[in-house]
Amino acid sequence: MRGFIPPQNQEETVFCKKASSICEKAERMHIKAFSTFLDLRQKELFISQFNKYSGIKLEFYSGFEGDCERVIACVFDEYDQVFSYDYPICILKSEIKGDDKLSHRDFLGALMNLMIKREYIGDIIVEDNLCYIACHNHMAPVVIGELKQVKRSSVDFDYCDDLVTYQRVYSRQKSVTVASMRIDAVISAVLNCSRNEGSSYIKQGNVSTNHLLVKHSDFEIMNGDVISIRGKGKYRISFDGNKSRKDRFFITYYKY
Repeated sequence: MRGFIPPQNQEETVFCKKASSICEKAERMHIKAFSTFLDLRQKELFISQFNKYSGIKLEFYSGFEGDCERVIACVFDEYDQVFSYDYPICILKSEIKGDDKLSHRDFLGALMNLMIKREYIGDIIVEDNLCYIACHNHMAPVVIGELKQVKRSSVDFDYCDDLVTYQRVYSRQKSVTVASMRIDAVISAVLNCSRNEGSSYIKQGNVSTNHLLVKHSDFEIMNGDVISIRGKGKYRISFDGNKSRKDRFFITYYKY
């Protein structure tokens, strides 16, 4: 089983110090202390810092109900409890008026053009002619006041008080078998290519798992991991450890 992977660069080291500071603050002052939005890798690093402390609890919330990736951490006293309304998250909603077929990437790009840091934006849901954005409270007025157009389509965001449930729809789902749970073997099965070709994506620096750059072909894939392959897509991997008669692992991949 793959163990915890320590910080891999200066950016991750700095992040761990910030996470530790949040935990220390909650422990010392007996208050609820919050992070900004975390991706899957940052969530793992945050948990590693939290585990160094005692007398506190940790919970995560995305602002939505359902299958979301980006969350805010709350660290609080072990005798306290946290509710969804405690988190510094608001959900913004807009109708999309125009002929563009807009995607998550389009809205994220428009938000980045407003000079909003990624850590203040959670998941972005685009369904039919509607868009929902999980946003840190500090940035909500900026989004509402300044984001009026995405590509050629008009948008007008406002606060959404309804609980939004999101069930992710994948573009493809398929069950296959792999010789091992090494990432080169999994990529080979997902892309239907040779194992050497799968390794070449890794050597070129084009593969990440849970937002962690993968540097070695023997990296072990775990149930629930999200693999991103530059130019080839993003895939969630599911498996329960069962094997075929030929001693191969059964896995199911879901393409975003």
